[in-house]
Amino acid sequence: MLLVDELISSTDDSAVVAVTIRNDYPFSGDSVGTWVGLELMAQSAAVLSKLRKQQKSEKPSLGFLLGSRSYAAYIPKFSPGQQVLVEIRLDPESLGQATITASGAIRDTSGQLICEGVLTLFEPNDDALYLSK
Repeated sequence: MLLVDELISSTDDSAVVAVTIRNDYPFSGDSVGTWVGLELMAQSAAVLSKLRKQQKSEKPSLGFLLGSRSYAAYIPKFSPGQQVLVEIRLDPESLGQATITASGAIRDTSGQLICEGVLTLFEPNDDALYLSK
């Protein structure tokens, strides 16, 4: 399931990713609940992780969203066709560890904050342990 569309900018520990909310998401109808923002942030963190690994000439690896310490949504739903920007920032102190902390925010194109949260992500050392044969 790919929900993010385009990398807008990135630094060593942050990225901004553009997303157009689509009505063909497997869990959408007339609207998409803002709880989907957690997955948008997680996928944006995955984009940043891949960029970081490419810079080090490392192979991209699996990543998992373990949970969220906090998540706040300031509107109840996204609308299909709505464009948003996902800002993700990795906690530098957690980099290099199996579990990574990331802070995220989702804003509409006017800059209005829609949701924000802190995610706990897991990036295993050995992908083969998590892939079925």
